[in-house]
Amino acid sequence: MKAIVHAKVVLPDRVISDGCILFDGGTILASGRIAPPADAEIIDAGGLYAGPGFVDQHLHGYHWGDEWFDVTDRCEAVAAAHLKHGTTTMTPSAAYNYSREEFLSVIQQCNAAIARGGTTIAGIHFEGPYTNPQYGSLAARAWTYSRRDFEELLDLAGGNLLHCTYAPELSCAPEMEALLASRGITGDVGHTCAGPDEMERAFARGARIVTHLFDAMGHRLGAAQAAKATGDVQASAAVAALGIPGFYCELICDSLGAHVSPSNARMALRAAGEDHIVLITDASVGQGGRADALVPEAFAAATDLNFDCNGELSGSYLTMNRACANFARMTGADVRVAFKCASTNPAKALGLFGRVGSLEPHKEANIVLADADFQIHSAWFRGEPVRDIRN
Repeated sequence: MKAIVHAKVVLPDRVISDGCILFDGGTILASGRIAPPADAEIIDAGGLYAGPGFVDQHLHGYHWGDEWFDVTDRCEAVAAAHLKHGTTTMTPSAAYNYSREEFLSVIQQCNAAIARGGTTIAGIHFEGPYTNPQYGSLAARAWTYSRRDFEELLDLAGGNLLHCTYAPELSCAPEMEALLASRGITGDVGHTCAGPDEMERAFARGARIVTHLFDAMGHRLGAAQAAKATGDVQASAAVAALGIPGFYCELICDSLGAHVSPSNARMALRAAGEDHIVLITDASVGQGGRADALVPEAFAAATDLNFDCNGELSGSYLTMNRACANFARMTGADVRVAFKCASTNPAKALGLFGRVGSLEPHKEANIVLADADFQIHSAWFRGEPVRDIRN
């Protein structure tokens, strides 16, 4: 048995000062203001925050210095690299702009890793492949819908597919919603210009996640046309989503506010509430893995942004601990709320909260020791210490 003592224990609803976490055999036994057993191995947190391991439900790769991995061929390497930054649970994302071979590769790799066990990969995310071809990086590569092809993808992923992004305004959307619901798969709305009615229909039929709120989202009439009636652009897809209680809204909080501005991040937190914001990295391979990346001059010095061959934003180089720090800086959220948005909320959105997402007894011993700026000092995955911590 191990006991982390002298920690600020972060629970979803409060922080317990000078707290203790007991864990054994990969499972949390107790947490709070408790005395460790005499025979426990003592780990002194030295007053650091002890929070649940991060849950990243949307990412495509990893880029750190000269090191990079892509989920299209190195899913487990991506998972192992993000673990060093405190991400203990993830759902790698197969994207609409992948080739069929690449999309299938992500599914097959995740299936194999989950079958072997011992991985942070808890499931699969389909970011498409059927999305609006006008919204997102290399959006025109979105696949043309075919029920047969979609069912083939669903069959291949099986129970490992936890959530799927689609655009509610597409003519195929109602059929997709029915197929997802029949298999118990959570729908994500994204890469879309859906209006309020379409958003409400999607929610009523089972969609519960908004894919990177404010990013790759437009207006069903177009911004210029929408502004003619009132002088302002109202009822955009992002605003329509925020107007529906119950959506889990993903945010990509990069250091420059390129994906979501500080004011929009604050608005999202206020509108959706701390129970329904989900921090993601949307991490990509970066320029190191894409020789054709075109970086706009204005962002030449950016350290956590990725761009495609057209100079458009295409994910990030973020890790979850830096996403937390950026979110806290943008919104004024405290450490508890940031941990909640990076662990508890995504675990609930994905139906995994029974085993991860908080430091409650009987859950996996996925633990992060961090300071107030989310610099990671130590981490444990299923009770085992994580080697080579990175920040």
